[in-house]
Amino acid sequence: MDDTLPVRQHVVAVLRAEILSLRFAPGEKLVERRLCEMTGASRTALREGLRQLEAEGLIEIIPNRGPIVPKLTRKQAQDIYHLRGVLEADLARQAAQAATGHDLIALRDVAGRVTAAMTEGDRMSLVEAKTEFYEWLIRLSDNAETALVVRKLLGRTAIIWPSTILADFPANDQGIHHFTDLIDAIAAHDGDRAAQAALIHVQSAGEFVTAYMDSEM
Repeated sequence: MDDTLPVRQHVVAVLRAEILSLRFAPGEKLVERRLCEMTGASRTALREGLRQLEAEGLIEIIPNRGPIVPKLTRKQAQDIYHLRGVLEADLARQAAQAATGHDLIALRDVAGRVTAAMTEGDRMSLVEAKTEFYEWLIRLSDNAETALVVRKLLGRTAIIWPSTILADFPANDQGIHHFTDLIDAIAAHDGDRAAQAALIHVQSAGEFVTAYMDSEM
């Protein structure tokens, strides 16, 4: 166990990494004894961590069955991406209006890491950089309720989209283009353009993910 982290935080960090790296497959039941051995945590600390992961959308806790990694249906994925499009367009608009020079320096830094990870096909670096990008958007929105919903939706889609990264390079190349348009619109303080770019970015990602799910059926 990492002695620098509180036990619950350590549990969450370890299990989140396992889920996002696809070492736990969607639909897989998570056995408490195995998780305790993996994290070095007590059952009490483990269950506290599992509740946080459930709030993040990364697991579901089923009565009389226990925790599992959700396996989303195509319809669920479509619904999630639709709602993400609406909310992220609003976040992008607010970010474009509220961002200061210091904020934009931070944005350019994280955006560079996102595009580098997409270009290089580094899945876990992309997950980390994208997470930081969304935390940047959420912080500027200064809306705690939106933050709760968006984080849950991001957790739900994080179960699917890491497996699609670089599944088709042209689609990934298009994703870089859409993401760059979004960053440029925010940097230009153009709220309407940023909202539209965010919507296109999410819609394109949703179409790619559902097409990938169809190919895996």
